Amino acid sequence: MRKFIPKQFNFSNVKYMTPAQLGQHYTLYTKYIDSLNKVNENMESEGMFTTCNSNYSPIRSAEKATTFCIDSIKLHELYFGNLTGNNTTPSGKIEKIIIDNFGSYKNFKDKFKCIGMSMRGWVTFCHDIYTDDYYIYGQDSHDDGVIICAKPLIVLDVYEHAYMIDYGINRGLYIDSFFENLDFRIVNERD
Repeated sequence: MRKFIPKQFNFSNVKYMTPAQLGQHYTLYTKYIDSLNKVNENMESEGMFTTCNSNYSPIRSAEKATTFCIDSIKLHELYFGNLTGNNTTPSGKIEKIIIDNFGSYKNFKDKFKCIGMSMRGWVTFCHDIYTDDYYIYGQDSHDDGVIICAKPLIVLDVYEHAYMIDYGINRGLYIDSFFENLDFRIVNERD
């Protein structure tokens, strides 16, 4: 398996989120990468495959850690990628998609925020390439509630670690600040 390396992100134009908050969050992301690299290294051992048991076995634990870490890495990279503080007005293809599916950007934001307030981990706006539908869905965990063939367009981390330094327990204000920093040029490039 290849070794994962953290991507770099430019947070210099992000408003309403401090460098301390963003830095701590980025550090957490790098720890998922370190963990995945360790799991991948361990998977090269033939000893991992000597006990095959669905209740407990080294391979079961490694497989669960793999999906958890890989999903976490991908979601964090998508989140940090669409959080630039630039191009914050909906435009282009994504604006049409949002209006066609939700009637207005305000209605979309209200629904997205409601789901974000209701989940423990993530809220994403996705294009389902299997059904060609667009929808918002939430996940309580990195690897819980993942929908197959759903291409994430907008990704928001709603775990407490994403906002506690700056917002305490005020998740709603954090979500509002996310929308003030959401880069629609990046979102348009994803679909």
